[in-house]
Amino acid sequence: MREETLAGSDNVLITIGVSESELIVRYRPAGPVENALNLFLPLGTHRQIGAAVLPFAHALECSTVLLPFKSDLLLSAEIRESGVKCFRRVWDRWQWSERVETQEFEVTVGDGAVLFRIPRALLGDSSKIDFVIYAKDPEANQGWGWFWGCSQRSVTGGIGDKYIPHYHELQLDPEAGALATFRGRYGAEKSRIRIYQLFVRLFGNTNEHLKPNGSIVENGIGKFSDINEKAIASMREMGFTHLWLTGVLQQITSTDYSAIGKPADDADLLKGLAGSPYAIKDYFDVSPDYAEDPPERMTEFKALLDRLHRSKLKVLIDFVPNHVARSYNSSARPDLNFGLTDDRSKFFDPQNNFFYLQLGEGPPLRLPTWRDGIALSPTCSVEGMKCDGFFAGELDHGKVTGNNVASWSPGLGDWYETVKLNYGFNFMDPSQGTREYPSALAPDKPIPDTWIKMDRVIEHWQSIGVDGFRCDMSHMVPPEFWNWLIHRARQRAPETVFIAEAYDNDPTKVPGSDPIISRLAGERGNVMFDLLNAGFNAVYDDPTYKALKNIYDGQGWANDIDQSLGESFIFDNSLRYAENHDEVRLAARSQWQGLGMAVGRPVAALLYGLSRGPAMLYNGQEVGEPADGVEGFGGDDARTSIFDYWSMPELRKWVNGHRYEGAQLSVEQKELRAFYGRLMKLVGEPAFRDGAFFPLNPSNRNNPQYGRLPGEETSGHWLYAFLRSDISTPQRFLIVANLHPTNAPQDIRILLPADALQFLDLGGKPLDTPLELRERLFSEMDPIRLTTAEASTSGVTINQISPLSASYFEVRGL
Repeated sequence: MREETLAGSDNVLITIGVSESELIVRYRPAGPVENALNLFLPLGTHRQIGAAVLPFAHALECSTVLLPFKSDLLLSAEIRESGVKCFRRVWDRWQWSERVETQEFEVTVGDGAVLFRIPRALLGDSSKIDFVIYAKDPEANQGWGWFWGCSQRSVTGGIGDKYIPHYHELQLDPEAGALATFRGRYGAEKSRIRIYQLFVRLFGNTNEHLKPNGSIVENGIGKFSDINEKAIASMREMGFTHLWLTGVLQQITSTDYSAIGKPADDADLLKGLAGSPYAIKDYFDVSPDYAEDPPERMTEFKALLDRLHRSKLKVLIDFVPNHVARSYNSSARPDLNFGLTDDRSKFFDPQNNFFYLQLGEGPPLRLPTWRDGIALSPTCSVEGMKCDGFFAGELDHGKVTGNNVASWSPGLGDWYETVKLNYGFNFMDPSQGTREYPSALAPDKPIPDTWIKMDRVIEHWQSIGVDGFRCDMSHMVPPEFWNWLIHRARQRAPETVFIAEAYDNDPTKVPGSDPIISRLAGERGNVMFDLLNAGFNAVYDDPTYKALKNIYDGQGWANDIDQSLGESFIFDNSLRYAENHDEVRLAARSQWQGLGMAVGRPVAALLYGLSRGPAMLYNGQEVGEPADGVEGFGGDDARTSIFDYWSMPELRKWVNGHRYEGAQLSVEQKELRAFYGRLMKLVGEPAFRDGAFFPLNPSNRNNPQYGRLPGEETSGHWLYAFLRSDISTPQRFLIVANLHPTNAPQDIRILLPADALQFLDLGGKPLDTPLELRERLFSEMDPIRLTTAEASTSGVTINQISPLSASYFEVRGL
C-alpha cells in the first residue's frame, strides 16, 4: 500500500493510504480531543457536476465550508464516547442530498487517531479524486461549530464560514507516482494568474494622424501580426501569465468585406464605425479587420496562438453569453445560427433562442438612431452613414434588447444593437420563478437549445487552442447554465480558465436556485457565490475598485476598503484591476483627482496585493495612457474607445514601429512600466499566490502616528496597510500604501496586534528574535530591523512614505 503523510492545521497529521480495494485516511490530532468531534471528507470523484459550497446545518455540518474544487461526495463521522456514526451526502439532481447514516465505509478510533476505510467502489471509476479533510466541534458557537484540523495547514480554526483555498489531488492508481499533489483552485498549478488585457484593434496601431469617427483606412487598426515575438517577450518579462485578446470575435462593423461574404452592417446598428466588440455577428469566426489577408483570418489567429503558446503565455478571449448582434449570422457554422426554429408568436419559450415582442406599437422595430430625418446617434451623424431608424431584419417582428428592454422603441442608452439570448429564464416574471431548465427546483427539465449552442461555441475555441474565457455580464444568465457549461468545458480541457465580469448590485442578475447557496450571507444571497460555485476561477472585484476610486473622487477613506472586501470565498477569488476597457483611465485628466499616471502606483500595488485572485493590467495603463479627447462614438469620456478605429498615443511610444522597446517613452513612463513589471512578478510569489491576508487599518484607527492629518480624529484616511503570509514557505510581507497626492507622513508607526504576530507565525518566538523588513518593490529603502518584542509593543516604524507610493516589505527572521 502506498502511503503519504500530510501536516495539517492545529498540528494534526493526516496519513493517506491507497490499495487496490480501499482508500485509508488516518487522522491524528496533536493530543487528546476532549470535546465532541465531527470529521468531514468532501471528495471530488468527477461523477457529477458537484458543488464548491458544502451543506450547513445546526449541530450537524455546522457553519458553511467552501472548497477550491467541486465536491460530489461528502463523507462524515460523528465521534462520541458512545460510539461512531458514519454519514453520506451526494451531489445529485442539481443539489446535495439529505444526510443519511451509512455503513458503506468504516470509521474506527484507536491509538490517538481516527481511521477511515473507504472502499474504492464508493469513489467511482476515476483514477484521481480531489480531497480535503477537516474537523468541527459541533457543540461550540451555540451549535454552529468550531472549525479546526484542516488538511490545508494555513486555514485557521475558529467559528463562522470557512474557505479552504487548496486541496490535494489523490492518485488512486497504485502504480502511479506521487499519491497526493497539492493543488490550487480547480487544479491550478503553482502560478497566480496575471492577465494583460490586450485590445487587438488598438494595441498595434501606430497611426499618429487620427480623425474622430475616422474609417479603418483613415485611422488604421491593430493586426494579429502586430503581436510579434518582441511584444510577447516583453509581456512575459513583465510577469504576465495570460493574455486576454479583447474583441477578436467577429462583430458588427461599418467596414465592407463583401469580397469574402461579409458586407458592412446596417448603420443603425453601429456604435462607432469599428463597431462594438460585444455585438457579436459570428461566434465561430474572428474579425477580418485584424488580418493582413482577411480570407486567411483564422490562419493568422492560429499563428498568433502558436506564438503565444511557444512563449508560455496562455490565451483568453471574450465569451459574450447574454446577447448577440441583431444582425447575427454565422457563415462559419450556419447550422448553429440562433433563432432558426424559434416560435415568434411567443414572448418566451424555453426552446426559443430569443425573446419576441408581442404587444405595443410594432412591428416594425424602431431604433433610436434616426427620427424625422434627424440623426440621433453619434454614428448616424457621421458623413456617409445611411440611417433610417429601422433594421431590415426586424421589420415584421421585434426582439428584446441585450439589456432586457422589451420595447418596440428602445432608447439611445439601451443596448439596442444587440438582442438578448434566452436560457430558459423568463426575466419578465416578477417572481423569478419561470425556470425552464434543469435546476434544484426542477432537475428533470430538458436542456434549452441556447445552452447546447453555447457549449458548441466554447468547444470550437477550445479545439483551436484557446485556454480560457473572460465572460461578459455573467450574472445576467442562470448560474445553472454556467455549472453545466464549465463542467463540460473542463471535461474537454481540465485547466480551462473562466473569468466572470459580474456585479451583484445589478438588478438584471439571475440568482441561482441552489437551496444551500441561497441561504448564504444571512439569506441575502450574492450572485458571486453562485458563479464561483459554478466553477469560475474568479469574479470581478468591483466593490474594492469603487472604494479606492471614491477616496479620490468622493468622500471615501482608506478604512472603507475593509468594508468592500466581503466574504473570504469571494475575496480570495476576485479579479483585481485598476483599469479595464469599461472603466476610466487612471491618468485621465477628469478622473482620480487629475493626478495623472502616478496614482496608479499605490492603487495597483494595493489592489494586486490584496488576495490570491487574478491581477489584470489593461494595455496602456503601464505607460499612463490618458484617453484624452474625442475619438468618436464614446466622446471624451476618459476611456480609450472600444467603438472606434483609434490608437493609443502613449502606448505608441512603447510600440515604436513594432519594435516594442519604448525608445520614445519619457523617463517617467519608463519608470512606471518598470514598476508594473516588478509589481506583477512580486505578486506571483508565495505570500500572494498561496498566502492569507490580514488587514491592519482596524488596529491603527486610534493610532495618531498612522498618517493622521491635522483636524482628523481617527487615522486611516490615506494610509492602508495589510499583511500577507504563507506559512508553508514561509514568506511574509507587510504592505503599506500612501494614497495621499502630496503629503509624505513621517515617523509612521504601524501597530501589530497579538493576532497579527500570530498570523505571521511570530507569536511564540522569543522576544529577542531579530527581524528584518526589506523593501522589495522599489528597493530604495534601507532595511528596517527590530525584534519581535519591539514589533509587539511599539510596532513597525517607517521614517517616511512618499506621496502616491507603496512599499512591499518582506519580513524575515535573522
